[in-house]
Amino acid sequence: MIKLLALTAVLISVSEAQDPSNNVVDVSRIPCCILTDVNFNYGDIGFVPAIDTTDCVKKCNANEKCLSVTYNNGQCWMKDKRLGDSPRYEQGMQSLDMACVWPCDY
Repeated sequence: MIKLLALTAVLISVSEAQDPSNNVVDVSRIPCCILTDVNFNYGDIGFVPAIDTTDCVKKCNANEKCLSVTYNNGQCWMKDKRLGDSPRYEQGMQSLDMACVWPCDY
């Protein structure tokens, strides 16, 4: 329950802070922007193989339709919607919205 409440708070702050004109994440910001144990469910463009989350984000950066990603076990699921369609807690998943504006000072 606590993880679900924390996820809800993060998603609300993300949706309020997004700049829809910015769809490219600076790779150096990935540690600040990644949501661990979060699956941006649905909204898939498709998936491509990726070595890690950084590789996944680079592939999304190269696709103008890609607005967010979910990475797990070598699969990079690119999404055409911010936060996918139905974000949810799912252990082992790593997700990132391409309009990440979170500060890196934590």
